[in-house]
Amino acid sequence: MHDTTPARARRCTRVDAVFVLLLIAYFLHFALPARHGGFREDEMLNLWAYWYVGPVRSLFDCIKFWTPYYRPGGALYYLPLYHFFGLNPFPYRIVQICILALSIPIAYWLARLLASSCSVAFLAVLAFCYHPYVANLVFVGAFIYDVLCGLFYFAALTYYVHIREQGAYLRPLQLVLFLVLYICALDSKEMAVTLPVIILTYELLKSSRWPSWNAFLSWTWRDAAPALIGGAVTAFYVYSKIGGISSTTGSDAYRPIYSWHNFITSNASFVGELLYAPQAITPTALLLLWAAVFIYAFLRRDRMLRLMAFWIVIVPLPIAFILPIRRGGCLYLLLFGWSLICARASCDLIAFVANAFVAHGHRIGIYRTPKAMLQSGAGPAAKAALVAGTSSATAGWTVRIILLSVLAFSFALFTDWENRRLATVQNWLGVGQKVSHVIAAFTSLNLRPLAHSTVLLKPKEQLFQNRWHPLFIASLVWNDHSLQIWIDNVSKITPQQVEGADYIISLTEFDAKVIRSPNGQKTK
Repeated sequence: MHDTTPARARRCTRVDAVFVLLLIAYFLHFALPARHGGFREDEMLNLWAYWYVGPVRSLFDCIKFWTPYYRPGGALYYLPLYHFFGLNPFPYRIVQICILALSIPIAYWLARLLASSCSVAFLAVLAFCYHPYVANLVFVGAFIYDVLCGLFYFAALTYYVHIREQGAYLRPLQLVLFLVLYICALDSKEMAVTLPVIILTYELLKSSRWPSWNAFLSWTWRDAAPALIGGAVTAFYVYSKIGGISSTTGSDAYRPIYSWHNFITSNASFVGELLYAPQAITPTALLLLWAAVFIYAFLRRDRMLRLMAFWIVIVPLPIAFILPIRRGGCLYLLLFGWSLICARASCDLIAFVANAFVAHGHRIGIYRTPKAMLQSGAGPAAKAALVAGTSSATAGWTVRIILLSVLAFSFALFTDWENRRLATVQNWLGVGQKVSHVIAAFTSLNLRPLAHSTVLLKPKEQLFQNRWHPLFIASLVWNDHSLQIWIDNVSKITPQQVEGADYIISLTEFDAKVIRSPNGQKTK
């Protein structure tokens, strides 16, 4: 008998490749306008922080992930781009789009491994790769932390699941690579702390019951070990973030307030945005929705659905207790879980409709099942049965393909309509215009202050909410660590220091003027 498995595998690989290319093209259709975006205010602080400590210290902080230093993984993005392109925002936006595009085949393969269905994977990533309510992930550079965290989170999980779905265990070098990817995700954003819990949940759902204590110990040693080691890494990381001197929890914006009300209210807001119903998902509706997902997952006996049911509760935990409620790009990881759940439900509905269509065809005599043909005793029954069965199966697959195509195309049209209704491009491209104007004002001076000079900036108005931003921008424009830059009425300086400043520069959003410079020179 001829083995059709290799041919089927090649056919599936081609389908997967076509789906991934379609998904990337679909994403780029929405994302490419973001290349014209500028810098948001907090990006100047982010970039300045990495520039101030330098690449060596930043790299060391990436390796020493347990230090309380703020998201050192961002240095891997900011510092190379700054070195080669300065403060031109275009390359930054292009790289951010490329990283998101790179995440698409990774997320697709993860969905493919978990769902064992290219249709489910395609629909899931179609909903995941671009969402109008999560569009700041594409258009706003400050969300690069979420972008990088998502890339490494999905890469680590996909790598792990790929090995485990083959029935193998992670060898020492594979475990090291997995942990490196996980640590990169932690270096990028705190949201990554849920990965070991997700992996442990995956292993619990994958395992059968343990007949004895020895069997449980064996499972712990072989199956659960990577999750437990990752959990130890996480505990070390969380302790440093909570107890460190420069801990993120030292800021009110990152300090969690633990209560059931905050947990349920935040999650209702998260799910409302992801399901395109910001006002419709109340705390009560959320609990009913969660219950429906768990019942659906366990009644269907689908391991992927069960994992995603836990995913949508576990993944948002790092931000569920923080006020004000997080939105947009912060929901990147959560979006993947809901996308897979909706994709599986959609494919189940498509299968139901296709089967009903074929069954109706049998009733009216369009198709005759092999059993019916054999019982009829007419002609060469076996041959007729094969033809009839093949015709029935072909009709079923044809209906499924048509319904899948219609659903995908309708969802793409809906996303485009929602994108236009929310005026996503117009609203987000306006972000950062003031930063661009101030950068242009400094650049227009054509000034290169002498090394080790002191510079006093005198803004005529409060340009930014953070009054230190002019200092960050000036430092990055001149790129000289030897300069000492002060801001009038912000920096703690004496009248004598003001009097002895080498340069005094007045500043507005659109204009900068040199009031004083050495030897009366206005440029150097």
